[in-house]
Amino acid sequence: MKKQLLSISLILLAATSFGQAFWGLTFDDTTYINRVIIDTVANPNNIWQIGHPDKTIFNSAHSSPNVIATDTLNSYPINDTSSFTIIHIANLGWYYNYYGIFIDGWYYVNSDTLTDYAFIEFSPDHGNTWFNIDSTQNNGCCWDGSPQELPTFSGNSFGWKHFHYCLCTSTHLAIGDTVLYRFKFISDSVQTNKDGIMFDDLQFEDMISGIEEFQNNNPIAVYPNPAQDKITIESKSATPQSYVASIKNIQGQEMLREKINFTTTQTIDVSGLSNGIYILSLQNEKENWVKKVVVQHL
Repeated sequence: MKKQLLSISLILLAATSFGQAFWGLTFDDTTYINRVIIDTVANPNNIWQIGHPDKTIFNSAHSSPNVIATDTLNSYPINDTSSFTIIHIANLGWYYNYYGIFIDGWYYVNSDTLTDYAFIEFSPDHGNTWFNIDSTQNNGCCWDGSPQELPTFSGNSFGWKHFHYCLCTSTHLAIGDTVLYRFKFISDSVQTNKDGIMFDDLQFEDMISGIEEFQNNNPIAVYPNPAQDKITIESKSATPQSYVASIKNIQGQEMLREKINFTTTQTIDVSGLSNGIYILSLQNEKENWVKKVVVQHL
Protein backbone atom coordinates (compact mmCIF):
# COMPACT_ATOMS: atom_id res chain seq x y z
CA MET A 1 0.00 0.00 0.00
CA LYS A 2 2.32 2.71 -1.17
CA LYS A 3 0.98 5.71 -3.01
CA GLN A 4 -2.54 6.31 -1.77
CA LEU A 5 -4.98 9.17 -1.91
CA LEU A 6 -7.72 9.66 0.59
CA SER A 7 -11.16 11.11 -0.12
CA ILE A 8 -12.44 13.71 2.28
CA SER A 9 -15.90 14.99 3.04
CA LEU A 10 -16.47 18.72 2.82
CA ILE A 11 -18.91 20.02 5.38
CA LEU A 12 -19.83 23.69 5.09
CA LEU A 13 -22.04 25.05 7.83
CA ALA A 14 -24.09 28.17 7.25
CA ALA A 15 -22.29 31.18 8.66
CA THR A 16 -23.77 34.35 10.03
CA SER A 17 -21.90 37.24 11.64
CA PHE A 18 -19.51 34.78 13.28
CA GLY A 19 -18.69 32.06 10.82
CA GLN A 20 -17.49 28.49 11.11
CA ALA A 21 -16.48 25.96 8.48
CA PHE A 22 -15.67 22.36 9.40
CA TRP A 23 -13.73 19.92 7.29
CA GLY A 24 -14.27 16.44 8.67
CA LEU A 25 -11.87 13.73 7.57
CA THR A 26 -12.31 10.04 8.11
CA PHE A 27 -10.29 7.32 6.42
CA ASP A 28 -13.33 5.30 5.37
CA ASP A 29 -15.06 7.73 2.99
CA THR A 30 -14.08 7.42 -0.67
CA THR A 31 -16.77 9.54 -2.31
CA TYR A 32 -15.19 13.01 -2.36
CA ILE A 33 -12.07 14.79 -3.58
CA ASN A 34 -8.77 13.28 -2.51
CA ARG A 35 -7.23 15.41 0.22
CA VAL A 36 -4.53 13.27 1.76
CA ILE A 37 -1.27 12.63 -0.06
CA ILE A 38 1.29 10.01 0.91
CA ASP A 39 4.38 11.04 -1.04
CA THR A 40 6.25 8.02 -2.32
CA VAL A 41 7.98 10.04 -5.03
CA ALA A 42 10.23 12.08 -2.77
CA ASN A 43 10.33 9.19 -0.29
CA PRO A 44 9.85 5.75 -1.92
CA ASN A 45 10.06 4.13 1.53
CA ASN A 46 7.30 6.25 3.05
CA ILE A 47 5.72 4.05 5.73
CA TRP A 48 2.34 5.81 6.10
CA GLN A 49 -0.55 3.67 4.94
CA ILE A 50 -4.32 3.90 4.92
CA GLY A 51 -6.23 0.79 5.87
CA HIS A 52 -7.37 -1.45 8.71
CA PRO A 53 -4.67 -1.75 11.42
CA ASP A 54 -3.59 -5.33 12.05
CA LYS A 55 -0.66 -5.20 14.47
CA THR A 56 0.14 -6.36 17.98
CA ILE A 57 -1.08 -3.16 19.64
CA PHE A 58 -2.81 -1.41 16.76
CA ASN A 59 -5.71 -3.68 15.87
CA SER A 60 -8.75 -1.40 15.58
CA ALA A 61 -9.68 2.01 14.24
CA HIS A 62 -11.33 4.76 16.24
CA SER A 63 -14.17 4.66 13.70
CA SER A 64 -14.00 1.35 11.88
CA PRO A 65 -12.55 0.15 9.66
CA ASN A 66 -9.67 2.37 8.46
CA VAL A 67 -6.99 4.67 9.87
CA ILE A 68 -3.80 6.26 8.62
CA ALA A 69 -0.84 4.61 10.36
CA THR A 70 2.90 4.13 10.23
CA ASP A 71 2.32 0.89 8.31
CA THR A 72 -0.87 -1.07 8.97
CA LEU A 73 0.91 -4.43 9.36
CA ASN A 74 4.53 -3.97 10.45
CA SER A 75 6.40 -2.19 13.22
CA TYR A 76 8.12 1.01 12.16
CA PRO A 77 11.73 0.80 10.91
CA ILE A 78 14.80 2.53 12.32
CA ASN A 79 16.27 5.77 10.94
CA ASP A 80 13.03 6.69 9.25
CA THR A 81 11.41 10.00 8.40
CA SER A 82 8.00 9.66 6.78
CA SER A 83 5.11 12.06 6.32
CA PHE A 84 1.70 12.55 4.79
CA THR A 85 0.10 15.86 3.80
CA ILE A 86 -3.48 17.04 4.10
CA ILE A 87 -4.74 19.71 1.70
CA HIS A 88 -7.14 22.13 3.39
CA ILE A 89 -8.99 25.07 1.81
CA ALA A 90 -9.62 28.10 4.03
CA ASN A 91 -13.15 28.70 2.82
CA LEU A 92 -14.60 30.65 5.72
CA GLY A 93 -11.65 31.34 7.91
CA TRP A 94 -8.29 32.93 8.63
CA TYR A 95 -9.72 36.26 7.53
CA TYR A 96 -9.40 39.92 8.50
CA ASN A 97 -8.45 40.23 12.20
CA TYR A 98 -9.01 36.68 13.38
CA TYR A 99 -6.18 34.28 12.63
CA GLY A 100 -6.08 30.83 14.12
CA ILE A 101 -5.26 27.16 13.68
CA PHE A 102 -7.98 24.76 14.77
CA ILE A 103 -7.31 21.02 14.48
CA ASP A 104 -8.63 18.08 16.41
CA GLY A 105 -8.87 14.34 16.04
CA TRP A 106 -7.83 11.04 17.57
CA TYR A 107 -4.43 9.40 17.84
CA TYR A 108 -2.96 6.18 19.19
CA VAL A 109 0.80 6.07 19.79
CA ASN A 110 3.12 3.19 20.71
CA SER A 111 6.76 4.24 20.32
CA ASP A 112 10.08 4.66 22.06
CA THR A 113 9.51 7.64 24.37
CA LEU A 114 10.92 10.95 23.06
CA THR A 115 13.37 9.48 20.54
CA ASP A 116 10.69 8.18 18.15
CA TYR A 117 7.92 10.76 17.73
CA ALA A 118 5.44 12.51 15.47
CA PHE A 119 4.63 16.18 14.99
CA ILE A 120 2.44 18.40 12.80
CA GLU A 121 3.47 21.31 10.59
CA PHE A 122 1.44 23.69 8.45
CA SER A 123 2.25 25.72 5.36
CA PRO A 124 0.20 28.74 4.19
CA ASP A 125 2.17 29.13 0.93
CA HIS A 126 1.84 25.83 -0.93
CA GLY A 127 4.73 24.17 0.86
CA ASN A 128 7.38 26.86 0.46
CA THR A 129 7.43 27.62 4.20
CA TRP A 130 6.55 25.25 7.04
CA PHE A 131 5.71 26.13 10.64
CA ASN A 132 5.77 23.62 13.48
CA ILE A 133 2.58 23.30 15.56
CA ASP A 134 4.02 23.08 19.04
CA SER A 135 2.20 20.42 21.05
CA THR A 136 3.27 22.10 24.32
CA GLN A 137 1.84 25.51 23.45
CA ASN A 138 -1.38 26.84 24.94
CA ASN A 139 -1.85 30.47 24.04
CA GLY A 140 -5.55 30.96 24.71
CA CYS A 141 -6.89 31.17 21.17
CA CYS A 142 -9.92 28.92 21.60
CA TRP A 143 -12.70 31.22 20.45
CA ASP A 144 -15.28 29.74 22.80
CA GLY A 145 -13.00 29.48 25.80
CA SER A 146 -12.84 25.70 25.63
CA PRO A 147 -9.58 24.14 26.83
CA GLN A 148 -7.03 22.70 24.46
CA GLU A 149 -6.20 19.02 24.59
CA LEU A 150 -2.51 19.05 23.77
CA PRO A 151 -1.23 15.73 22.42
CA THR A 152 1.89 13.71 23.20
CA PHE A 153 2.83 12.04 19.94
CA SER A 154 5.46 9.79 21.56
CA GLY A 155 5.65 7.01 24.12
CA ASN A 156 2.48 5.05 24.85
CA SER A 157 -1.05 6.45 24.89
CA PHE A 158 -2.53 3.04 25.90
CA GLY A 159 -5.52 3.55 23.63
CA TRP A 160 -7.13 6.20 21.49
CA LYS A 161 -6.76 9.76 22.77
CA HIS A 162 -8.40 12.95 21.57
CA PHE A 163 -6.37 16.07 20.75
CA HIS A 164 -7.49 19.62 20.08
CA TYR A 165 -5.37 22.58 18.95
CA CYS A 166 -6.52 26.18 18.83
CA LEU A 167 -3.44 28.30 18.32
CA CYS A 168 -3.05 31.94 17.35
CA THR A 169 -0.99 32.71 14.27
CA SER A 170 0.13 35.88 12.52
CA THR A 171 -0.45 34.28 9.13
CA HIS A 172 -3.10 36.08 7.06
CA LEU A 173 -5.00 33.86 4.65
CA ALA A 174 -8.00 34.72 2.52
CA ILE A 175 -11.04 32.64 1.65
CA GLY A 176 -10.10 29.95 -0.84
CA ASP A 177 -6.39 29.89 0.05
CA THR A 178 -4.72 26.51 0.34
CA VAL A 179 -3.29 25.40 3.68
CA LEU A 180 -1.12 22.29 3.87
CA TYR A 181 -0.87 20.21 7.04
CA ARG A 182 2.01 17.75 7.22
CA PHE A 183 2.04 14.90 9.74
CA LYS A 184 5.60 13.61 10.17
CA PHE A 185 7.04 10.63 12.07
CA ILE A 186 10.75 10.25 12.88
CA SER A 187 12.54 7.21 14.35
CA ASP A 188 16.08 6.80 15.68
CA SER A 189 18.67 4.01 15.18
CA VAL A 190 17.35 1.72 17.95
CA GLN A 191 14.94 -1.03 16.91
CA THR A 192 12.11 -1.38 19.46
CA ASN A 193 9.60 -3.33 17.32
CA LYS A 194 6.78 -1.02 18.36
CA ASP A 195 3.73 -0.08 16.33
CA GLY A 196 4.29 3.66 15.85
CA ILE A 197 1.34 6.03 15.59
CA MET A 198 -2.01 6.18 13.85
CA PHE A 199 -4.62 8.91 13.35
CA ASP A 200 -8.36 8.83 12.76
CA ASP A 201 -11.38 11.18 12.54
CA LEU A 202 -9.46 14.40 11.98
CA GLN A 203 -11.22 17.75 11.79
CA PHE A 204 -10.08 21.16 10.55
CA GLU A 205 -11.99 24.27 11.50
CA ASP A 206 -11.83 27.88 10.34
CA MET A 207 -13.20 30.76 12.39
CA ILE A 208 -13.86 34.28 11.17
CA SER A 209 -15.63 37.42 12.24
CA GLY A 210 -17.84 39.48 9.99
CA ILE A 211 -18.14 37.17 6.96
CA GLU A 212 -21.53 35.87 5.92
CA GLU A 213 -22.47 32.99 3.68
CA PHE A 214 -25.47 33.42 1.40
CA GLN A 215 -28.67 32.58 3.22
CA ASN A 216 -32.33 33.02 2.41
CA ASN A 217 -32.60 36.20 4.46
CA ASN A 218 -29.48 37.78 2.95
CA PRO A 219 -29.68 40.42 0.19
CA ILE A 220 -27.98 38.11 -2.37
CA ALA A 221 -29.17 34.76 -3.70
CA VAL A 222 -27.45 32.28 -6.04
CA TYR A 223 -29.30 29.71 -8.17
CA PRO A 224 -29.60 27.08 -9.53
CA ASN A 225 -27.35 25.04 -7.28
CA PRO A 226 -26.27 22.56 -8.60
CA ALA A 227 -25.75 24.53 -11.82
CA GLN A 228 -25.42 23.13 -15.33
CA ASP A 229 -24.08 25.94 -17.54
CA LYS A 230 -24.95 29.22 -15.82
CA ILE A 231 -25.52 30.53 -12.32
CA THR A 232 -27.74 33.47 -11.58
CA ILE A 233 -26.87 35.96 -8.85
CA GLU A 234 -29.84 37.94 -7.60
CA SER A 235 -29.67 41.08 -5.51
CA LYS A 236 -32.62 41.86 -3.27
CA SER A 237 -31.37 45.38 -2.72
CA ALA A 238 -32.89 48.35 -4.55
CA THR A 239 -29.48 50.03 -4.56
CA PRO A 240 -27.20 49.16 -7.52
CA GLN A 241 -24.42 46.85 -6.41
CA SER A 242 -20.93 46.30 -7.81
CA TYR A 243 -18.86 43.22 -6.93
CA VAL A 244 -15.82 41.32 -8.06
CA ALA A 245 -16.97 37.73 -8.56
CA SER A 246 -14.40 34.97 -8.11
CA ILE A 247 -14.88 31.23 -8.49
CA LYS A 248 -12.20 28.92 -7.09
CA ASN A 249 -11.94 25.17 -7.15
CA ILE A 250 -11.35 23.28 -3.91
CA GLN A 251 -7.62 23.25 -4.58
CA GLY A 252 -7.74 27.04 -4.18
CA GLN A 253 -7.14 27.81 -7.87
CA GLU A 254 -9.12 30.72 -9.29
CA MET A 255 -11.09 29.48 -12.31
CA LEU A 256 -13.17 32.58 -13.12
CA ARG A 257 -12.97 36.24 -12.15
CA GLU A 258 -15.11 39.12 -13.42
CA LYS A 259 -16.63 42.38 -12.29
CA ILE A 260 -20.41 42.43 -12.08
CA ASN A 261 -22.81 45.34 -11.70
CA PHE A 262 -26.48 44.70 -11.14
CA THR A 263 -29.63 45.95 -9.47
CA THR A 264 -31.53 42.67 -9.68
CA THR A 265 -29.84 39.73 -11.45
CA GLN A 266 -26.59 38.83 -13.17
CA THR A 267 -25.52 35.55 -14.77
CA ILE A 268 -22.11 33.89 -14.85
CA ASP A 269 -21.21 31.30 -17.46
CA VAL A 270 -19.82 28.15 -15.82
CA SER A 271 -20.10 25.90 -18.88
CA GLY A 272 -16.31 25.73 -19.10
CA LEU A 273 -15.91 24.36 -15.57
CA SER A 274 -15.66 20.65 -14.85
CA ASN A 275 -18.20 18.93 -12.64
CA GLY A 276 -17.34 19.51 -9.00
CA ILE A 277 -17.54 21.78 -5.95
CA TYR A 278 -16.47 25.40 -6.19
CA ILE A 279 -16.35 28.43 -3.91
CA LEU A 280 -18.01 31.58 -5.23
CA SER A 281 -17.06 34.85 -3.55
CA LEU A 282 -18.43 38.34 -4.18
CA GLN A 283 -16.38 41.22 -2.85
CA ASN A 284 -16.53 44.98 -2.81
CA GLU A 285 -15.18 47.63 -0.46
CA LYS A 286 -17.78 46.92 2.21
CA GLU A 287 -18.81 43.28 1.90
CA ASN A 288 -17.51 39.82 1.22
CA TRP A 289 -19.96 37.00 0.51
CA VAL A 290 -19.10 33.35 -0.07
CA LYS A 291 -21.10 30.38 -1.28
CA LYS A 292 -20.44 26.76 -2.10
CA VAL A 293 -21.53 26.10 -5.69
CA VAL A 294 -21.84 22.69 -7.31
CA VAL A 295 -21.38 22.44 -11.09
CA GLN A 296 -23.03 19.38 -12.58
CA HIS A 297 -23.36 19.20 -16.37
CA LEU A 298 -25.92 16.83 -17.83
